Parts: sequence; structure tokens; C-alpha cells
Amino acid sequence: MKLAVVGTGYWGSKIVSTLHTMGHDVEQLDLGDEFKKIKAGHVIVATPASTHFDITKKLLQQNKNVLVEKPAFMNMQECLQIEKNLKTKFMAGHILLYSEHFRYIKEHLGFYHGKIRHIESRRLNWGRAQEDISPVLHLAPHDIAVIDALTNQMPDSVYCHPYHISRKAQPDYVCIDMMYEGTTVQIQTGWHYNEKIRNIKVFTDKGIFDWKDESNETNYFANGDSRHDEDFSEYETSLTHQLQAFIDYCDKDVEPVSNYAHTKRVTYIVECIENSLNKGEVIKCSKKY
Repeated sequence: MKLAVVGTGYWGSKIVSTLHTMGHDVEQLDLGDEFKKIKAGHVIVATPASTHFDITKKLLQQNKNVLVEKPAFMNMQECLQIEKNLKTKFMAGHILLYSEHFRYIKEHLGFYHGKIRHIESRRLNWGRAQEDISPVLHLAPHDIAVIDALTNQMPDSVYCHPYHISRKAQPDYVCIDMMYEGTTVQIQTGWHYNEKIRNIKVFTDKGIFDWKDESNETNYFANGDSRHDEDFSEYETSLTHQLQAFIDYCDKDVEPVSNYAHTKRVTYIVECIENSLNKGEVIKCSKKY
């Protein structure tokens, strides 16, 4: 299949390399290139977040199928504008939803008769502080995407508490509390931490799923015992699965989990969290967003 990738940075180049490995023909473009010259009907956008809206809108107006890396949109205004132009296929790059670890947890929740009671997600690292985007918008869409797919519901409320450790305008560390019907969620995210942590714990009434993305392992704990039923080292990468999902969506009309409806929910929840971050108060979430 012929695909185009807009973006020549680290992630865009990794996408191109992966597509070549998968046996696909790829044309790669940069921000300054003329998008009207794109020959492929299916385009992947891997550029800075602030450019996603304009690029996606232009591509959709050319009747291209589009996969946009996270965050797909900066706010709901952009998201709703895209909805007006959405006549082809759209997918967001919420890559954790295409991880074998996510599949394992999703499938085994029913097997272990687990009703989700609490979710804890920590996405921390000692990295380059962003000046134009908060840790919420930069990092939390990963976690919100997973939580949305696991709970299948909107939160009732969110509360965001920032920590300005370096005393800069953007917070270095943010703690997010979310209330769902029957489930509580806490997300810790930031770039002022001395180690890289990519950890999601799902607490059920029967046990705990512990997904450590940085070490490629997921364990299930029940009654104090640890069990690990699967070797994740032999599976294809999450990026390969995500790209294949986009290809199947374009070629076979197989609806991906990170479709527009899912992306709209994630964008709305992230915007609620950003509002709480800016106002310093609990934000009630609407079921009619």
C-alpha cells in the first residue's frame, strides 16, 4: 500500500522505517512541503501538536484518510471543526491501545471476573520541559485513551493539582484525580522526575493488573500471589499494530478502537483536565460534550 508520512523528526522517521519493514511504499514530507502534491490516499501526521489541526483539515479537504499522532487536537474547538470536514477516515495515534499489554488486560478482566475499582497511571520522566504545552496535554492523552477504553464511560468530575518545582510557568508535575461511577482514577504525569516510569495499575475487586510499559511486562496479583501468563517479548511492536490498524481501516473498513468518536471523548476529557489545571477547581464533566 502507498502511504504518506508528514513529519521528519524522531517519531515520523520511526513510522517510515516501520512501514518499510512492513513492506509498504512511503512518501515522507516535512512541514514546509506542498501537501497537494501527496499522491497517497492515506496519510500519517507526526508533526508538533500545535500543527495537527491545520494539517489534518487540509488533508481531509483533499479526501485523504488520516492518522494523527497524539494529541490529535489541542482543544475541543479544533476537534469539532474537524468533525465538520470529516468525510473520509480518521484515526488517532493512541498507541497504548495497540499494545499487547492492553489486549491482555482487556481480555483478562472478564476472565478474572474483575470489576474495575481504581486505576493509577504514572507517566513520568527526567526530560526536556515543554514551554508551549503542559504535561497534561503532552503526556496524559496516552493514559486517558486507555482509561476511556477500559471504563467505557465518561468521568463525572476531574481535579488537577500542579506542582511548579522549577518555578517555571508550565508545571513540572501534575496530579489528576478523576471520579467515575463506581471507579476512581489518579494520573501522575510530568517531566521533573529522576527515572522514567510508564506504569498503569488496574485495581479490581479480585486483584491488580500491573502494566510496566518501560520494562515490557504485565503481571496480575491476586490474594498476594503474582502471576504472569504471557511472554510479551515475542509480539510485534505497538507501533506496528497501530499502523496495521490504520491500514486495515483504510483497506478493509475495519473500525479501529482509536476512531474519531474515541478521539473526541479523549479530547474532551483532556480539555476538562486542562480547565481544572488553569482554574484550580473541580470541573464537572458533561455527558453531552
